[in-house]
Amino acid sequence: MKKLVMACASFMFVMGLALTSFAAREIVEGKAEKVDAMKGLITVVTKAGARDFTVREVEKLKDIKAGDNVKLTIQEDGSMVIEKAK
Repeated sequence: MKKLVMACASFMFVMGLALTSFAAREIVEGKAEKVDAMKGLITVVTKAGARDFTVREVEKLKDIKAGDNVKLTIQEDGSMVIEKAK
């Protein structure tokens, strides 16, 4: 019985670690004010003010233009998902 309890506890601990690694660190929604796809830079205006972001994978900015409503999901590893907000 003790082994079963320990196995279940260990499984839940490992699954908890795995699930948190997929969690987003930050989600930013706002309007794209400036987009420089060549340099990988985007300025997003949120309710809290303008924020500048550097995008590692510049191809993610190819469909984003100034004035678009955007949603940036920043992952723990610093990677970013950029999509037009609806």
